[in-house]
Amino acid sequence: MKRVFFFLLFFFLAFGINYAQAVYELDSLKAVLPTLDKKEKLNALNRITFLVRELDITQAFEYGNEAEKLALALNDSLALGRAKGNLGWIYYRAGVWEKAFRYSRDAYLIGLKKNDRTELAMSLNNLGSIYYQQRNYDEAITKFKEAYEIGLELEDTYLIVRSINNIALNFSRSNELDSALFYAYKALDFNKRADTNFFRGFTYRVIGDVQMEKNQIDDAISTYEYALSVSSHQTSNTFETSINQRLGRAYWMKGESLKAIEILEQAKEVAIAKNFQDELAQILKILALTYESLDNVDLAYQNQKAYNRLIEIIDVRVDKDRLALISGMFEVEKTDAEVKMLKAENELQQVQVNNFKMLSIMVTIGALILGFILVWLFSLHKKSISTNAHLFIQQEKVNQQKLALERQSKELNLSNKLKDRIFSILGHDLKSPVAQLQGVLGLLQNKDLSKEEFYEISHILKRNVDSLYIALENILSWSRSQMEGFKVHLSPVSYKTIISQCIEFLDQQAKVKDITFNLDIHKDLKVWVDQDLMTIVVRNVISNAIKYSRKNSRIDISTRIDSNLVTLMIRDYGVGMNQKKLGEVRAAKFSLLESSMGTENERGTGLGLNLCKEFTHMMGGLIEFESEKDKGTTVSLQFKRVQVIAGSLNALQQAVSV
Repeated sequence: MKRVFFFLLFFFLAFGINYAQAVYELDSLKAVLPTLDKKEKLNALNRITFLVRELDITQAFEYGNEAEKLALALNDSLALGRAKGNLGWIYYRAGVWEKAFRYSRDAYLIGLKKNDRTELAMSLNNLGSIYYQQRNYDEAITKFKEAYEIGLELEDTYLIVRSINNIALNFSRSNELDSALFYAYKALDFNKRADTNFFRGFTYRVIGDVQMEKNQIDDAISTYEYALSVSSHQTSNTFETSINQRLGRAYWMKGESLKAIEILEQAKEVAIAKNFQDELAQILKILALTYESLDNVDLAYQNQKAYNRLIEIIDVRVDKDRLALISGMFEVEKTDAEVKMLKAENELQQVQVNNFKMLSIMVTIGALILGFILVWLFSLHKKSISTNAHLFIQQEKVNQQKLALERQSKELNLSNKLKDRIFSILGHDLKSPVAQLQGVLGLLQNKDLSKEEFYEISHILKRNVDSLYIALENILSWSRSQMEGFKVHLSPVSYKTIISQCIEFLDQQAKVKDITFNLDIHKDLKVWVDQDLMTIVVRNVISNAIKYSRKNSRIDISTRIDSNLVTLMIRDYGVGMNQKKLGEVRAAKFSLLESSMGTENERGTGLGLNLCKEFTHMMGGLIEFESEKDKGTTVSLQFKRVQVIAGSLNALQQAVSV
């Protein structure tokens, strides 16, 4: 029976698999599995997991876990790498990206250590697929090209074609269509030369996608239909559904709406039954457009409504999964740094132990040879002092490195939190006004919205676009301020000019809430500030005052001169802040606070207030906040006053230097 096992394993590893071979090999391995010893069983388990992982994820997971446990028990690193590589791909198929990354990375490291070139290429394909899910196509292509080079080195057609297909897919997603076609046809050529049939359906799907992008609709339809006909037995329902939704879209673009609906409705049933959310979203979107082209408003509305609801669910899932993956990658990197530090400490302790042993031996020998030990001990004592001093210095260096690593870890953690918040702003807070504007423009284009209706909502659009503009400018301004070489340019600037520009920009926002401005500003008053930064500060403060003011309210803007300082006070009579919130706002440390809703449900990013504090400090000014719940808020900005004595250039130069 064992001879049968090794014959089967060698035959299928050497000559690849097709449908009949795969079924025969899988059944044969399962049949002989109970009769094998532990080493043979481990190899069989890894092979079965590989064969099943595209057919039945649950069954593959059970075999993969058993293989991993047995490899650990036998201390077989090579087989452990294969098991982890299989589990990494299974977790990827299940959408558990963080575990997929960890297992695939472990398999990659074991492959490096054991020089297992095949597992290296398989793990690189796993890692490339994970980067593809992050839409990091450049990094994904790098991983797949490394796997392709290893496949060429091993002359392994399976690895070569799999890697090339993945390269073609990522080029198509990054809109490099000619490169995508080049690698797709290269995959077909390798299959032809090796007389194999690896991933042909996948290859033709990529070619069809490129043809669709180039508006070659008829060619794309033929390619998609051929992709279904040449797919292997391992073609999953997911693949068939993805092809059918593409076919439906192609027929709709060709104008054959009834044919498109027939294909899409069938694909829709499969997607719902199998819970293929991503494919279902695309199908619903195309169905809505197709029914709309047939003037079937009810079905178009039902599919569009289902699409919108599903997209919200998918967005939440994708954002959560991506954050988990990013967090997992960061934890792995952090763990690696800690392991290196522990190894350094262990090595240092080993040196100390060895020195202590050597010293003990020398002392014993010295006790036996008393006459010689008197001179020798003196020399040894000096050497011991020098060694201990050196060890102390080394220990101090290790402690400093440890502190530096802890500080860097905290900085990385803070940086990741700031980055995640920025991504959240870009992905959610800025998405809503653009989506609203897109929807209204679509209605206008389709003539589903009258001029009167458009006029009624135009002030809302204007307010949202203004908020979007302020948010984008805040993000860009903050980003520039973090760059090396950023400098503040102080110059005499008129308060009246800045305030007038800001009020004019925010006029529509104020009119919507019937808010008036009460100005009491000294004439010809100038301060030493950077005009661009000061404009951003004042505009954000006034915008916040409008946001938290109630309708039919007012905002007081006044100045106060104290010797060579000028204080600009902007006071609103809105909702104000409690003492806890006021304490958070006054905190000197930079952080992205969660923005609360305005009195008319206006949204914010939480970045503007921090920009005001940071830019005011950069210009040498002072910002203070006073607020009381339900009574309003006062923001005070204090800067140096421009004092120029007529005919005295020296006075102006001295003021600038101050």
